[in-house]
Amino acid sequence: MPLKDLLRARFASAINSIPPGTWKALVTDHYSQQLIDEVYTIPELLQMNVTSVEPLHSPRQPMTVDGLYILTPTAQNVERIIADFQGRQTYKSAHLYFIDAQRLTDTLGPSGVLKAFTELYCNFWALEDRVFGLQHPQAFYSMFGTPGGTVARDLALEAFHDDMTVTGRTILNVLTTLGENPYIRYYQPTHHAPLGPLSLQTPSPAPAAAPSQSAQAGGNSLRWRSAMGNMPGIGGQRAPEVQGDYLSKKIAVQVQNELDAYMASNPDWPGHQDRSRAVLFIVDRSMDPVAPLLHEFWYQAMVNDLLKIEDGRKYHYKFENTVGVKEEREAILSEQDEVWVSVRHLHMKDAIDRLMTDFGKFAQEHAGFRGNAANVEVNDLKDMLANLPQFQTQREQFSLHIDMAQECMSIFEKQHLNLTANVEQCCGTGFTGDGKTPKTVVEQMVPLLDDRNMSSLDKVRIIALYIIYRDGVADEDRRRLYGHANLSITEQDMINNLVNLGVKVIKGDGKFRGSRIKQKFVNSDDQYELSRYKPVVGIMSEEHYANRLDVNQFPFVRDVPADVTGSGSLRSSSYVQHPGLQAQNSGTSLRSARPTWQKAPSARADNRSQHRQRYIIFVAGGVTHSEIRQAYVLSKQLGKEIFIGSTHIVTPESFLKDLKSLGRGGIGGNPPNAAPLHPQAPGRPNRNPGQPMAYQRILDIRHWEPPVGPPPLGPPPGQQMQQPAGKNSSKNSKQQQTNSNPNVVNLKQFENMSISGQGSSKKDSFKGRFKMKWGGKD
Repeated sequence: MPLKDLLRARFASAINSIPPGTWKALVTDHYSQQLIDEVYTIPELLQMNVTSVEPLHSPRQPMTVDGLYILTPTAQNVERIIADFQGRQTYKSAHLYFIDAQRLTDTLGPSGVLKAFTELYCNFWALEDRVFGLQHPQAFYSMFGTPGGTVARDLALEAFHDDMTVTGRTILNVLTTLGENPYIRYYQPTHHAPLGPLSLQTPSPAPAAAPSQSAQAGGNSLRWRSAMGNMPGIGGQRAPEVQGDYLSKKIAVQVQNELDAYMASNPDWPGHQDRSRAVLFIVDRSMDPVAPLLHEFWYQAMVNDLLKIEDGRKYHYKFENTVGVKEEREAILSEQDEVWVSVRHLHMKDAIDRLMTDFGKFAQEHAGFRGNAANVEVNDLKDMLANLPQFQTQREQFSLHIDMAQECMSIFEKQHLNLTANVEQCCGTGFTGDGKTPKTVVEQMVPLLDDRNMSSLDKVRIIALYIIYRDGVADEDRRRLYGHANLSITEQDMINNLVNLGVKVIKGDGKFRGSRIKQKFVNSDDQYELSRYKPVVGIMSEEHYANRLDVNQFPFVRDVPADVTGSGSLRSSSYVQHPGLQAQNSGTSLRSARPTWQKAPSARADNRSQHRQRYIIFVAGGVTHSEIRQAYVLSKQLGKEIFIGSTHIVTPESFLKDLKSLGRGGIGGNPPNAAPLHPQAPGRPNRNPGQPMAYQRILDIRHWEPPVGPPPLGPPPGQQMQQPAGKNSSKNSKQQQTNSNPNVVNLKQFENMSISGQGSSKKDSFKGRFKMKWGGKD
């Protein structure tokens, strides 16, 4: 089942908990409203007897309907709920749902008085049917930034631990929504030491010095006017033992701890399983620094690379209306756009073919066309669309994607991306289109770097890929590359800071002899010449499926399936073997033949099964659109149900901008130009940098909202009575002190508040009205 449908069901369980036919007001905070907006539209909510959707922290008029609260569990939110029921009640009664579970002990009052609270475990973003995320790009800095100075180091460690806590809890929310208690595998690199703040906890190897002039004269340096030599060091010596944990292992252990705690409170979870136990893969951006740098020509990846698309979904274009006037439109690229869903994972050439074919069928089914619409050119489709005023939605969708495809192809031809992409593919894969070792990469690359019409960012991408391919270059050669490309200092930083992802930028001996996961040549005619590179997450998934995934490079946290051997190594074994045919050179074309993924073997007919095993992949530090595509493609090829998620989605441009600022000695977790906290927002408590902050406190800080409008009205005059002094004066004094404490909230007003939701079995006995203070959980 699509992830969005599962999340819709979670929210629907809360909305429909109020008896059918009963009207209610939905009250949300800013963050929870964004999560709901990902899966529900306002008209859909209105059809569920929701009279209005109201922001919690804005002034609201009292209503005679029930109040349905779907909120982030923060102290600020709970205090605002209490204010709704002090004096003049805002709603007839309240039904409270938290998107996540938290004890709120420190915020709401003394421990041991909270008997039940609601939890939905839906605290994550369902970005696509198979894609989830945190929408937290700042995590890239906290996970991979290496700050300097004692204060910056302490703050970096704090930000790192906070993001580990949030990441682990978010993945738990995904797993509970899927109903999966998976095997957990994680990426264990062998070619570099721990990165980012983790490098501060263990001694790191000293940077290798650049080769001397005499060593360069010995023939090991880059020769600018001759053919390039073979790749060094690929094959496989074992890396030295390193004390300390790597990023992926830290997250994997955090997720296992979260699962253990959840299962201790919910011993019957996940219940009866009608599918094989899932596998969760925890990896990070350092596993594959190549994928974010390549020019990809799959439709979704290409449009997000070449066009100005906001947040991966908003695109502004000109649309010709029925009277021939061009209007500015904003399109949302989502599952509601059927044309987008049908072409987003196709190669651009196939996407254009699909658009023209589908448009031809659409034209034949409706009046208003002359001639054979299936044989028209792309430029003619827009004119023909104007003749379909009665089918506005279809017209706009076709017009949008024809416009986008046309714009991408125009940029492709204008910028000669076929030449750029050929060099990129040779560097990314390590072989040419016919499977040979590249011999003329330098000769092909230098004219591109000298070309003034080529953008600086494209030059940065080529140089970065070449350095990764060569496993570092001599310092003198690196400066020559920068000189040919005429890069600025900040553009050079984009490349130099690849060291923060474990890339060796300057060639040297170093003590780490392991290598990255290696691409293997696929000798087939069913392959695109300029799209040969396969993201490592795809290789990893295929190797696990074939029981060849190296258990040393991808160990399990705890449980290991009985049939796992994993004796092979991804550095030496081929993940696909197609002996025989050689791939044809595509020249200046985008493709050489049809893509292999469209031909699923008949042996995998179980693809349509409703009970397929699930693979869940999490990429810490950003996931690319080409990696997202792998989740959809391999779901069909392997007969599995694959989901992929990350801290955020990256494009080549956003990735390079992040790299530019990564190594400036700033504070991890606070990227450049980060918005400052509101003056009234809760501050960070003093703590040991080595100790993580409580999850509740993190939520309080990250999801604090500035108040809007006047505070809620207090009780009418005359209802507050002054207690006479006497033997209870001491007790009354203590009570007044408690009431004056803004961190302690009295919930005696919650006579009409009900609890409903999902969680441990203890909650069932506490449904109904409460007559107690709300504090911590036993």
